[in-house]
Amino acid sequence: MIRARVLTGLALASLALLALFFLPTTAIAGIAAVVGFLGALEWADLRNQGSSTAFRTIYAALVALGIVVLWKLFEQNVVAITIVAIGWVGLLGWIASLVVRKTEASCVPSLGLGLFALIPALSLLPYIHGKSSNGVLELLAVLLIVWVGDIGAYFGGRRFGRSALAPMISPGKTWEGAFTGFILAVPIGASIFFLSDSASHPGIIFAIIAVTAVAAVLADLFESILKRSAGKKDSGNLLPGHGGVLDRIDSLLGAVPVFSGLTLLF
Repeated sequence: MIRARVLTGLALASLALLALFFLPTTAIAGIAAVVGFLGALEWADLRNQGSSTAFRTIYAALVALGIVVLWKLFEQNVVAITIVAIGWVGLLGWIASLVVRKTEASCVPSLGLGLFALIPALSLLPYIHGKSSNGVLELLAVLLIVWVGDIGAYFGGRRFGRSALAPMISPGKTWEGAFTGFILAVPIGASIFFLSDSASHPGIIFAIIAVTAVAAVLADLFESILKRSAGKKDSGNLLPGHGGVLDRIDSLLGAVPVFSGLTLLF
């Protein structure tokens, strides 16, 4: 299981980095649309495991189209990014309250919620990539925050995990694992961000990176709530050792909008 997880993770990360550095922004938008299509297929299945293939395909195609359309909107109107970021802050704030209160929750993976969760975050990937000469480095920074945080949480939890982070939501996640991921992700993400010309305020940069790292953890818990509500352990089985596409991009869905909104402020 661990071997399959590591090999799949390395393959996906390698492909993502090659695309990030060597493909134009339009190609990044196309990849984001494909990822959104696959994720939407799984989302429709979470909502109703008896959904027809035609229904799931139409829904996924709408999500893919929405990603491309919203990407172009983000390029023209940053107010839309602010609205998306505020929406995610509210949602993740609710998740944080559940962690603090140690309570469970149910959230039906409705089609409308799927549109909100998938389209904006994936649309922001090409937006960040192409917004300036620093876009590639900024996108690399947020990807590393998510990846390193996830890896650190997984292995840190296995080695040091004692206290459950959210036992009523995802019993396998621990505070020790989350902290391990956090202390690894923040300096690595910040070091990449400092390479860009816009990184002139170290304190602000570390704050943005830290909040983004926390958002990634809470977004992961959000998907756990959706899966528990749907009675499923994984969103799919496309990726060996990882489950489905949603299982791979869950943290990204919350981290990217929060990161984008914060970078607009400073």
